[in-house]
Amino acid sequence: MEFSVLGPLEVHVGETRVDLGSGKLRFLLAALLCRANTTVSTLRLTEALWWGNPPRTAAKNLQVNVHYLRKALVSPGDGPRVLSRPGGYLLSTAPEEVDLARFEALAAEGTAAVRRGEPEQADRLFQRALALWRGRPFDGMERSPLVQQESVRLAERRLAVAELAIDVRLGLGQHFEALADLDALVEAHPYRERLRAQQMIALYRTGRQVEALMVFDAVRRLLAEELGLQPGAVLQRLQQAVIEGHGEVGLPGLAGRPRAIQLRGSTSQLPPGLADFVGRREASARLREILHPEEDGPGQRPADWTLAVVSGPGGSGKSTLLNSAARTAGDHFSGGLLYQDLRAPDGTPRDPADALAGLLRATGLPSEDVPAPVADRIRLYRERLHGRRVLVLLDNALDEAQIRPLLPTTGSCATLVTSCSRLSGLTGAQLVEIGGFSPEEGVELLGRIAGRRRVAAEPESAARILRACGFLPLAVRIAGTRLATRPHWSLARLAGLLDGPLCLDELSVGDLDLRTCLARSHYGTRPDDLRFTALLGGLPAFGFTLEQAAALLDLGPRQADDLLDRLCDRRLVVRDQPGYGAPARYRVLPVVGRFAAEQDLDRATTGPEASLAGRVRDHSIL
Repeated sequence: MEFSVLGPLEVHVGETRVDLGSGKLRFLLAALLCRANTTVSTLRLTEALWWGNPPRTAAKNLQVNVHYLRKALVSPGDGPRVLSRPGGYLLSTAPEEVDLARFEALAAEGTAAVRRGEPEQADRLFQRALALWRGRPFDGMERSPLVQQESVRLAERRLAVAELAIDVRLGLGQHFEALADLDALVEAHPYRERLRAQQMIALYRTGRQVEALMVFDAVRRLLAEELGLQPGAVLQRLQQAVIEGHGEVGLPGLAGRPRAIQLRGSTSQLPPGLADFVGRREASARLREILHPEEDGPGQRPADWTLAVVSGPGGSGKSTLLNSAARTAGDHFSGGLLYQDLRAPDGTPRDPADALAGLLRATGLPSEDVPAPVADRIRLYRERLHGRRVLVLLDNALDEAQIRPLLPTTGSCATLVTSCSRLSGLTGAQLVEIGGFSPEEGVELLGRIAGRRRVAAEPESAARILRACGFLPLAVRIAGTRLATRPHWSLARLAGLLDGPLCLDELSVGDLDLRTCLARSHYGTRPDDLRFTALLGGLPAFGFTLEQAAALLDLGPRQADDLLDRLCDRRLVVRDQPGYGAPARYRVLPVVGRFAAEQDLDRATTGPEASLAGRVRDHSIL
């Protein structure tokens, strides 16, 4: 037999619904179910049946109704359900027979899972508990004081469990799921400040800061107009945190609130973005297509596991593009994002084990719980991301070996990697290549920083500056900043300095330094590759052919082809393909050529290589 009270009162024996009618039997059963397995006094039952105004024959009528209820609740193989007790009656039920008892058991298990730090299990238990509800408890029976009292208590209990379930989902980064639950709850309980606070958190963490503030404004006006009150301290602090753009926005810690998996907001781990981000429309569109295909709606998982590599030369703005893509992808990654710079502060590559520790801490795992063995870190990292819609950002990767341990294995995650290398060994990776700015984009950024009128007044000098910078966004930014901080300089003066041998010295301002960027980008590059790049950098800026490179370097065609492939993959040489079937032309960006020459200055000017350098200077092979 099954008793259902979390909605309209229903009783089933097997597949058969028991007809209780609409009169006293229903109210009698409801009153007994309110105190199942407990004696309910005759006085309370008469109040429940006659709503505080019992007739003189109430005691006799109660006995008659109990008799009919016993007959209605007959089930094959069962004894009597309604038992006589001194001073009243008792309804005998097993816990699994009453949806309310099952709800309480699941809610208690979920709360225990929260306290054990098992939010995934808690989420499953809470959702099972809440799924038992079909509407208002004892719906339609509120005239009975006892039933009404229990209905109010159960509604409050349901709301408390729902709030805790939303806490769990927020902790797991399931912000879209939380918002779907909150919409109905807030509508039903508009004065419930905790629900409003949870709604603000979920909106903020999905990048919807304005909507989060609109929620606060709505509840502020409601409380002021209806009750003459102001929002409580928690809501006010939350509003201020949203306005200030705090990376971590949450509620004061509850006892047992899940912290085991709590990704830090939708963009809080990212480096600061750029207010003057320019260009990259095609690359940005390609990343949007990869991260959330057109057929997928917001919050939907992609069809396949997603891995994309943004590759380009040092200073081309790979990290900036990654940052921009992540900030526009929040609606599609309900689990939030993880960001890890794979380059240490000293410019050396980070060990994958250290990167894994950082990623695990970013999921909310305490440092003392990070396992020592690398294999255990990999396993735990992938377990913690399993089933979650998370965007993983791995910036400044050196090679495939550094990346592989950091890749999630669940189809609900996406990974974006930036690297100077194409990382061709990463199976299934989609490549997004970027290079220098177009002339128009370069002028746009230079004008935004140094002043549009100033740049427009010297178009030829502006073009010289951009060519000297190799149209690299970082170099253009540094050049623009130098002009902005030296308003008395003409563009022609800076262009002349950049055309000189100390070009890299000029492309440094504050902590922006192109030489440092190139050194970090080409960490581990073979000395011979730098020497070959320096030699090729002496060829005309409009480019050279494979045959010309082979003649200069005294290599056979196959050797020269392999070398140029390697240099192109390392972003030391740029390959221009005029058209299908046409021979490629190659070029070395001026700043890259100068950097390569600096790395092996002695070898490029003395010793056996001196004759090659001489041939470069007089271009005798062209």
